Amino acid sequence: MRAILDSGPLVALWRPQDKHKLWAQKIFREFSGPFYVTELVLSEVSHLTGRDADILAGLKTGRFIIGADVSGDLAVLEKCCSKYPHCDLADASVIAASERRPALQVLTADRRHFVTYRRSDGSALPLAMPQET
Repeated sequence: MRAILDSGPLVALWRPQDKHKLWAQKIFREFSGPFYVTELVLSEVSHLTGRDADILAGLKTGRFIIGADVSGDLAVLEKCCSKYPHCDLADASVIAASERRPALQVLTADRRHFVTYRRSDGSALPLAMPQET
């Protein structure tokens, strides 16, 4: 099943001691992909995990599909970053990807921020995330 990926699920999957590792393993069994990602999210994952080869392999094999881009979604990125003080460019790019594919769930470990985000039409993003702890 396809979904939009924030950085959290991949970071949790690829970091040995991440507190959301079991959730990430479960979510990647439920959602087989391919996954819509953004370059900004992949850059964040690369920085946090060092798993560049896995990221490139995911792009090469089609497991990861670029679902929004900075230049094409600049207006959405600007709006999100100005509306939400806690919204960084990677989060804004996930919101842009969700606007492009509103039926797809957004996989994220970032409950604190993503429950506050809304699309341009005011609708909430359909989220799949870990249970509150």
